[in-house]
Amino acid sequence: MVKRVLSNATILEGEELELTQGYLVVRDGSIEKISEGSPSGRAIDLKRGFILPPFVNAHTHVADSIAKELYLGRTQPQVVGPSGEKFLALESHPYDKLLASIRATLQDMFRTGTLAHCDFREGGAKGVELLREASHRSIKSIIMGRPSTLEELGIVLKKSDGIGLPSLDAFDEGQLRLIADQTRRAKKFLSVHVAELKSARDEVEQALELRPSFIVHATHADVEDFVSAKKNDVPVVFCPRANSLLGVGVPPIHLALATNTRFCIGTDNAMVCQPDMFEELSFAWACMRRADPAVGGEEARRLLKAATIEPLKLFNLPWGPIEEGGSATFMVFTRGNNLTSLTNVHSGLVNRARADNIRAIYASGKIL
Repeated sequence: MVKRVLSNATILEGEELELTQGYLVVRDGSIEKISEGSPSGRAIDLKRGFILPPFVNAHTHVADSIAKELYLGRTQPQVVGPSGEKFLALESHPYDKLLASIRATLQDMFRTGTLAHCDFREGGAKGVELLREASHRSIKSIIMGRPSTLEELGIVLKKSDGIGLPSLDAFDEGQLRLIADQTRRAKKFLSVHVAELKSARDEVEQALELRPSFIVHATHADVEDFVSAKKNDVPVVFCPRANSLLGVGVPPIHLALATNTRFCIGTDNAMVCQPDMFEELSFAWACMRRADPAVGGEEARRLLKAATIEPLKLFNLPWGPIEEGGSATFMVFTRGNNLTSLTNVHSGLVNRARADNIRAIYASGKIL
């Protein structure tokens, strides 16, 4: 039996990322023991490093990496709206170039600690197939297909993990209900971009009528929208950096916290920013502090959960929190110069951790 003991670490344990100063025992792909103090016998000394769950990027458009910085000088509708620059770029590049760009983006995602992502993939069934072919061996891709027509819905559902709609304007009301009904019957995920623009702030209630698995952006949602999302148990995926770089605003994460609405974090469009969850967390934290200077360690813990724990439930991923008996799937961080002298671990990790802190990534006990 393969056994490995990691000692002298701060372990972010369980669904609440509670802090345990001690050691962790891995045996045959599972976490056999978590304990305070020091182990007896041989162990790998992490020198006060950290053990925490891997990141899950809850919203991406990785194929858009073929057109990095094409958003410059353009408004959000000009970039990602119907017939926007992103679609022109996707249509004008050959398949092999798109494939290479997606693979490079996924590799960078892995390098920055992400083991799963949920991608909205345009281009109908062929778009889904493109991402399937480009898939990274260490990253789980949850692919939300987008049918070009209603006639294509069945094949897209068959090939994908669900349907990701660009907006509520993509189809008429009857068609939207048909898509929602068929997606539920297929037991697949359903999601839609909502309230990204000020002009669309009333979209959340319309989207909730479709009974989606989750909604994306809610940049201009109000407190009533979050109350409704919580009542319907529909998580919100926030994308702070992309929203800001596209000039549409900053998502009100503080309202999700105030209403205790479930939320996750995504990096959105790879044309606009790299799918780096370290950068996303740090930026989101700055946005939260700007909205409410009273937020502290508890809110930072909630934000870190949104990037690690909350998506596990949403996407039914094959690992769970760091706990005894669970899968030995986690990241190991060195303390490094940037993570010394932390007065609060959760806010310190959210605000200061970087990719160069990653010492190892484990999946089912194996070092990737």
